[in-house]
Amino acid sequence: MVTREPSNPADSLDVFRRRAHRHAVEDGAIDLIVGLFTLTVGVATQRRPFLALAVVYLGAMAMAWRPLHDRLTSGRTGYAELPDAPPFPLLSAVMLAGLVPMGVIAAVTMANGRMWNLEGWPGWAPVLAGLILGWGFLDTARRSGVVRFHVFAAASVAGSLFFWLFPFGPRINPSDRLTLFLFVMAGVLMAVGAATMSWFVRTRPVVPEERCDGR
Repeated sequence: MVTREPSNPADSLDVFRRRAHRHAVEDGAIDLIVGLFTLTVGVATQRRPFLALAVVYLGAMAMAWRPLHDRLTSGRTGYAELPDAPPFPLLSAVMLAGLVPMGVIAAVTMANGRMWNLEGWPGWAPVLAGLILGWGFLDTARRSGVVRFHVFAAASVAGSLFFWLFPFGPRINPSDRLTLFLFVMAGVLMAVGAATMSWFVRTRPVVPEERCDGR
């Protein structure tokens, strides 16, 4: 007689967590929110005092995700409780993608003479931002199992390499490369988010509520 070993409760909990995270990100709302925040951080790299304001926007964007997500999923796929807000790690990665390169650039340019001097601005700044964004997308892909976040991670790394290596000429200075990379990633995220939301609404019709007739 063969007996089956009981399943590992920890493995079952991981499965439920992944399903909950997938439920949270499959409607595309998170893509749109993160894209808007990436655009904000991109602007802040050109207007550095706005970086402090971007920290405030991080909390606002995280709170804006919940009502948008609930509006899309309510009546379609039900409700799944999560221990944390899924957009927050991604939004934090976007914030770091702006802050860390700017901090490194400040240190490099100051060591070369004058802070923010374009002549000492490292051209590889977009790569640092791209790696941080890629890490955030890969973490989301690991948690949810949603393939498009692997695509976002690959696009982050590939796009950052492009904006580092492509010879734009004198029209684009080194600081613009970082900003343009973030703008492009914001556009990709918002475009994919809008398309995903449209597909989600078309393929997941609202389930009519059952009514009790009292019998």
